[in-house]
Amino acid sequence: MTALTPSLAIVAARLPSPPSSAELLDAEVSGDTPDWRGIAIPEHLMERFARRSDAAPLAARPIAGGQIHLLARCPGFGAVLLDAWDSSRQRWRGWLVTPDASYADACGLVVEQRDAPADPRAGLVLCDMPVTLAVTDLGACLGVFSQERLQAVRWLETQGRANRAAAAPGVIARVALPGGDYALTGTPLSSELGKDGRVAYRQLLRQGLQQLQIAPADAAAPQTPVPIATPMRAANANRWLKLVTAVAASVMVVQSAWLFLPKDQAVVGNAEFRNGGSGVETGVRTRVLFRAEATEAEIRTWLQREQLEIVAGPDTLGAFTVLSRNRQKVLPPPGPGNPLAVINP
Repeated sequence: MTALTPSLAIVAARLPSPPSSAELLDAEVSGDTPDWRGIAIPEHLMERFARRSDAAPLAARPIAGGQIHLLARCPGFGAVLLDAWDSSRQRWRGWLVTPDASYADACGLVVEQRDAPADPRAGLVLCDMPVTLAVTDLGACLGVFSQERLQAVRWLETQGRANRAAAAPGVIARVALPGGDYALTGTPLSSELGKDGRVAYRQLLRQGLQQLQIAPADAAAPQTPVPIATPMRAANANRWLKLVTAVAASVMVVQSAWLFLPKDQAVVGNAEFRNGGSGVETGVRTRVLFRAEATEAEIRTWLQREQLEIVAGPDTLGAFTVLSRNRQKVLPPPGPGNPLAVINP
């Protein structure tokens, strides 16, 4: 791989507000325009269509660390690989992701076959461009990284600049990682002004982030990562806590932001439960995840209509446990008329 594709002119056109002056990009669009009439769809484009189709089921996944999400306000500009949730700031920390693998430098991780399924819009993780975002900045999920791949991104963020290879724009190579693994990444940026299109590429990306008002993260002090195997705390957990206290006086409010039930009280799917005391009380508990945009009034009205109570939550995924006194109760599927996103997440 020796060419930087797409051209910087195309990259600039993705920005929320493309630059009015394209002097820097003039050289990128010179030359004859190829005639595509009568040419079949190239094999590499067919492969991209297939990859996008394979990744489509991921789009509506509940937000969690290790996922790649489009930037909701400008999905054509790029995406973000989520690392950790900062509960003090109520924001996610992650890294900018673009489709442009050929622009990788020594701090860029190329998305490859072992990361499948992954939408082709997720092609390059720019490990030297960490950002912080609100939940409302996140769009559809494009892919999910394993814990090992997340570790590779964190390593490249801090160690990628130590690569002393010669600058070779467009060249992708394997780089050894601690523990015997490897990553596909690029060579260091050239220090000669105007000799390396990847420098202008990063300038355009930073300009786009400024236009979207997406703040850079403190690269020197990344948040403590959370393993992918452990679901992340929902970003709107505080809003749900307000809802819990407003539903009814009988609702049990979880005081801790993280809920871990003892094994003898754990709930998996629909299950009968028993309360201790002088009598035995039975019912059906169901774990649910509400839509992020659902209002407190909408949820409260739905709970009353369905004769349900919230008795636990939010847990680390942001899910709540609702109780029905009717042992035959079956919740309606998520859809119009109710605030449900997922039943038994």
